[in-house]
Amino acid sequence: MDKKVGKDIEKGKKKPKKVTAAYLERAALHYLGRFNSSEKNLRDVLIRKIRRRNEGFAPPTDEQTSWLDDVVKKCVRYSYVDDQAYARQRAELLLRRGKPLRLIAQDLRHKGVGAEDIEAALSALSGNAEVDADKRAAAAYIKRRRFGPFRRPIDDPERLREKTEKEMASMARAGFGYDLSRDLLKLETEELMDLLV
Repeated sequence: MDKKVGKDIEKGKKKPKKVTAAYLERAALHYLGRFNSSEKNLRDVLIRKIRRRNEGFAPPTDEQTSWLDDVVKKCVRYSYVDDQAYARQRAELLLRRGKPLRLIAQDLRHKGVGAEDIEAALSALSGNAEVDADKRAAAAYIKRRRFGPFRRPIDDPERLREKTEKEMASMARAGFGYDLSRDLLKLETEELMDLLV
């Protein structure tokens, strides 16, 4: 055994494992088995895996990049990765969590979804209900954060005003407009629940 390798093993350092095409394919399938992903996001995940295995966190070599391209193309060809379906599902999830359309679009761009797929996902959100998508998102946010009619009753008018101002500020930080926040915080529980349907 080489003395240097022996010393590294004694110190707890392991020799980095090799990156192969088979490893990248297994890593991609394992990741896609756990998470839904866009094509660009899958590529970024695999690049990070390659860099972790490369000596000195080096970027992928040309050979590794060609393997990466082949694996990503294969995942797209077998429909393991579908940017349009991913955009639709992620947009619906974020809307249910109380994110306004502007932040949903920003999140999808960050995940590497194309402009056409983002536009299609947002129009599907806006077109499948009688209620405006931002209103639905704001109602979900209010319910999740226990604001407005979902908060504990407050008897003191001064404390109620302060609490309402804090809730308005929180909604502004979350991306909701002043008028929308003010109007929805005044609604009763049943009216807000009607917006969520």
